[in-house]
Amino acid sequence: MTRSGVALVVVAAVAACFALPAGAQDARTVAIIHARLAAENLAELEKLQGRLQEAWTLVDAGNGAILDAQRQGASLKSLRTQEDQLQQLEAKLLVRLIEMQRTRREMLTNRAVVEAAGGSVQSRKEQAGVLTGEWNLKVQPGLTGSMYLVQQGTLISGTYELSGGWTGSLRGTLVADKIRLERIDSQLGFAAIFYGEVDLEADPDAVRGRWEATQLATGLPSAGGWSASRKE
Repeated sequence: MTRSGVALVVVAAVAACFALPAGAQDARTVAIIHARLAAENLAELEKLQGRLQEAWTLVDAGNGAILDAQRQGASLKSLRTQEDQLQQLEAKLLVRLIEMQRTRREMLTNRAVVEAAGGSVQSRKEQAGVLTGEWNLKVQPGLTGSMYLVQQGTLISGTYELSGGWTGSLRGTLVADKIRLERIDSQLGFAAIFYGEVDLEADPDAVRGRWEATQLATGLPSAGGWSASRKE
């Protein structure tokens, strides 16, 4: 996951705090945030592992080259040049090691926070509402993007990103399979109300409905359709 993706999750989780009772929100929100951060740490470690192996290969080759040069009677000037180059490679290797250590510490810290906040990621998912998660989003006419929702009981909160640079937060309710979301745009403010429906038994991974603008902006539509599908 990218850092912007993690930032979106963090904002969504923080937004959920305002919709939940204080006693219920803290552990759940902290677990969501740090589980996502731990997942990003793991992805970063996988990248760093390849870089570390590459750096070590260069250091190993450089050391072998100096040994061969010494055996073959290379000049002192040549050996010193090779030594300077090898020290630069060793410095890069040390940087890679430090990056690995730092990322591992961060991952372990995030995992510890998740467990201290109430257990495994799986148990958190089981406690979360059915709409909690990442969704692909289409807003007609002509916009596509994504949203992250957190559901607690009948209350929903989250964030969204749409093509054209539109971003903001969502808040609303789920009652009897009916969804009502208020779109709070970072540029327009309270911009629209989304009405939708989801079949929680037959197809809980798809939502569709219509939206209506709460304020008219020049050049922007006042109503349209929308749909969302859960990201795998």
